[in-house]
Amino acid sequence: MDCTIKQLFDTFLPIYRKKEVSELVDNPDSRKCFMRKLREICAKEVMKSTSIVTCTNKPHCMDNIFQNYQNQVWGKKELIIILNRDDIDRYKWEKKAENYKNVYIYQVPQEKSLGYCYNFSIKKANYDYIATFDDDDYYAPNYLTDLMHAFLYTDADIVGKLTYYTYLEEKRLLILRNPFQEYRYLDDKLSFLDGGKKIIKRKVFDHVQFRDISNLEDVYMSQDCMKKGFKIFSTDKYNITYMRNTNKDNHTWKENDDKILSWGCSIIGQTNDYKTSVII
Repeated sequence: MDCTIKQLFDTFLPIYRKKEVSELVDNPDSRKCFMRKLREICAKEVMKSTSIVTCTNKPHCMDNIFQNYQNQVWGKKELIIILNRDDIDRYKWEKKAENYKNVYIYQVPQEKSLGYCYNFSIKKANYDYIATFDDDDYYAPNYLTDLMHAFLYTDADIVGKLTYYTYLEEKRLLILRNPFQEYRYLDDKLSFLDGGKKIIKRKVFDHVQFRDISNLEDVYMSQDCMKKGFKIFSTDKYNITYMRNTNKDNHTWKENDDKILSWGCSIIGQTNDYKTSVII
């Protein structure tokens, strides 16, 4: 693993834990073991409350949104769902929400931008850490846990995943986007964390908000935050899969699969079971 990981831990972990973590980092074959041990170490700290926000205009994603929330083992959480389409039956969503703890449903006019919806959701959130989840992606049980733990061993204001798995449904192909960008601070103004792959401290929104647009709002959010001096940290690649459906009309970003494959990715292989490679 990159030596910068050890440097991070030397700086931010309490003295009595440094030896434990250093031994794991020094073993080049221990990535998964390292992550499990790090999770165990960080679990000793007091658990912070986290607001998950999801903005959607896709009625067919309802079950996936609730399932991703339910799957998260992080105990102190809430889910804020913003329905961004006029003909979505809000009552149906509210009835489903009755089966879950701390889920809140809001609806905004469909002409409002995705950036507007995110800003609206943050005003409704009750906690000091805001996690953005996409409506159609897969989030493994420890996704939220591992990102929240990153706030313990870095001084970042935003943590997320610059490197992450992507599943191309039409090709049955699992790939890794932006490889070799794990455990590092974003220091390039061209770097950014994609929409549903980050957690932001609430204090950031006192200075920066999402722009009132529906495309590239995640790019500008990262850039605007760095310009204000906020630190952004990219963690590991695991526990999330960015899903690219066969029907690209289901996506806000409608780029075709071949174009995505041409942009700096590693091919893992063809599979019907993307979860096995992704989950730790």
